[in-house]
Amino acid sequence: MKKALLALSALMLASGALAADPAFPKAPSGKVTLEVWSWVPGLDKTVQAFEKAYPNIDVRITNLGGGPQTYTKLRTALQAGSGAPDVAQIEYGFLPAFVDLGGLEDLSKYGANTYRKYFVPWTWGQVSPDGKAVYAIPQDTGPFSMVYRADLMKKYGVAVPKTWAEYEKAAEAVYKKSGGAVKFGNFYSTFAPWFMALAWADGAQFFRREGDGWVQNLNNASAKKVLNTWNRMIRKGHVGTLQAFTADYWNAAGAGKVVTNMEAAWGPGGYAGSLKNKSAGQWRVADLPQWKAGGPVRSGNWGGSSSVVTTQSKNKEAATLFALWLNLSQNAISQNWTNGGLFPASDAGLDLVILKDKTKNPSKFFGGQDISAVYARASRGVNVNFQWAPWFPFVNDNFNKQMDLMLKGRLSPDQALDAWQRESLAEAKKQGYTVR
Repeated sequence: MKKALLALSALMLASGALAADPAFPKAPSGKVTLEVWSWVPGLDKTVQAFEKAYPNIDVRITNLGGGPQTYTKLRTALQAGSGAPDVAQIEYGFLPAFVDLGGLEDLSKYGANTYRKYFVPWTWGQVSPDGKAVYAIPQDTGPFSMVYRADLMKKYGVAVPKTWAEYEKAAEAVYKKSGGAVKFGNFYSTFAPWFMALAWADGAQFFRREGDGWVQNLNNASAKKVLNTWNRMIRKGHVGTLQAFTADYWNAAGAGKVVTNMEAAWGPGGYAGSLKNKSAGQWRVADLPQWKAGGPVRSGNWGGSSSVVTTQSKNKEAATLFALWLNLSQNAISQNWTNGGLFPASDAGLDLVILKDKTKNPSKFFGGQDISAVYARASRGVNVNFQWAPWFPFVNDNFNKQMDLMLKGRLSPDQALDAWQRESLAEAKKQGYTVR
C-alpha cells in the first residue's frame, strides 16, 4: 500500500512538473520599459501578471487597431530606422515580408531554440523556416475545423459529413429539402488564407525556398481540387458567397440560412460575440471534412500570429523574455483565451483546463461542447512544412481579383488559379525576388 501511495505521489509530481511553466530566461537587472504593439483584446490585463513576476520591467501596450494598421506603421518605422516598438504582433503569413526588411531580431541569439519543444511543431516552422534562425515566438493559431448547426442537420435529415464527397451530397440534399432557401456552406472569396487553409489540409505547398530563391505554385493540384469543388457547389446554389465578418453573414447564420462553415479556432468566439442569443446552443464543431475516409485528421491553418522583437529594441533580452512568457505562461495563455479568444500555439496550452470550460463562451454558445478538443486535434494535424513568401501581401490582394472574376463566370477555377499564379509571379520578380 505504501509503495502504491509513493508511486501515486511520484506520478502526481511528474504530472505537475509537466503542467508547470518552463524555466524562462533570467530577467535583466535594472529598470526596463518595453513598448509592445498588439491588437489582442485585454492584453493590458494579461501583462499585469508579467509585471508582478518581473517588477523591474514595465510593459506599455499600444493597440493600433489590427493587422493592417499595425503593419503599415511598423513597416514605416523599420524602414526609417527609428520609431519601432520592442515587441510587435505579426501574423504568420506576413512574417516573411518583415524578415526581408531586416528589422526583426534573430531570437536564437537569446536561446529561443531551447523553447522549440514546447510548441506544436508546425507553429515553430512558421517562425523558424530553416530550423536555425528564430524570427518570432508563436502566439496563437487558427487550425481549421467545421462549425455546424446541429438543429438544422436534424431538420434536413443529413449526417455531419466526414468527407468532402459526403459534404457535397449533404449540400444537395439541404438545397432540395429547403427549396433553395438554405445554403449548406459559405465560400469566403475575399480571404486568400481561408482558401489556402483548405488546400493546406490536403498537403498543398504554395511557396517553397530553394537555395537563394523561391518556388511559387499557387495553382497546385490541391488548390485546383478545392476550388473546383467549391465552385461546383456555388454554381448549383448549394453554398453561398457571403462576405466574412459582415452583418449579411451573421444575419444569415443566426436565422438558420447557413448550416455549416469552415472556421479557424478563433472563429467560434466570433460566433458567440456576434450572434449572442441568436441560435445560441445550436452550434457544434466537427473535424474538417477529409478527402479520404479514415486515417488521422488533416487540417490547415487560417490566421494566428507571432510575437517579434525588432532590431531597434534597446532591451532585446527583456523583450525576448516577454515574448516567451506571453506565449508559454499558463497565466498568459489562459487570459489570452478568455479575453481575446486566442487559441494556443504551445502544445501544453492545448490541454489547459480553462479551454474546456463548458460554462463560458465560446463553448457555452456551442451547446456546452468541448470545442477545444476538436481544434487541438486539428492543430496537431496541420502540415509542418507549409511556408509563406515575402510578397504574400500582393498574393493576398490579387486572390480577391481572381475570385471576383470566377464568381462572375468570366474565369473557370483553373483559369483563376493560373492568373493568380501568373500575376503574383510577375509581381515577385518585379520586387526583385528570384522565383519560378
